[in-house]
Amino acid sequence: MVKDARLYKHFEGWGWGRWRGTGLKPYGTDSRFVNECTGCHLPMRGDDFVYTLPMTVAKTGSNEVTNNKAAALPQSLPYQPLDWNVITIYVDPRSHTMAALYGNDAAMRAVRARSKDSSESTVAPPGSVLALVTWAQREDPHWFGGRIPDTPKSVEFVQADASGNLTSYRCYDGPGLNEHILPADVAEKQTKFVSTLAPTWLP
Repeated sequence: MVKDARLYKHFEGWGWGRWRGTGLKPYGTDSRFVNECTGCHLPMRGDDFVYTLPMTVAKTGSNEVTNNKAAALPQSLPYQPLDWNVITIYVDPRSHTMAALYGNDAAMRAVRARSKDSSESTVAPPGSVLALVTWAQREDPHWFGGRIPDTPKSVEFVQADASGNLTSYRCYDGPGLNEHILPADVAEKQTKFVSTLAPTWLP
């Protein structure tokens, strides 16, 4: 779902998309598809047709519309990644966590230029920063069996050096998300992990 009241004014203000199967083949191209989507989401019309609680830093008077608890990151962080673009997301069912990889404008330009088939680390211009934000999970009050982000567990930043290599690593975790200096070998491992996460490509 993509919110754009002007572009999708005839479809409840939402652009709808659906992918079927492991091949993620796009499904639905006409008004019948839109009616299928809006019909399924009709029970949540009082919450802007949204079942899950979107993460946002926007101010709202209803906690049932936005997941502000998860969106809150301390201002003490060197960057505020929730204002950036999402590169990919993943869930770890073993640790009951979920994470999103964000990139600032410079990093996003490098990601978009990267081959969709490449698994190599992104080389980006100086000033590029990636941020991996990991949350604990909680039950989704709108979707039985669903789980959504809860308390932030860690924020990891990987920044490009003067040569454009993503090598500078900083970790903020624990209560209050204070900076935690990791051993060099662990930091190197996490740097590689963050910088080689494959982007999610949408049709």
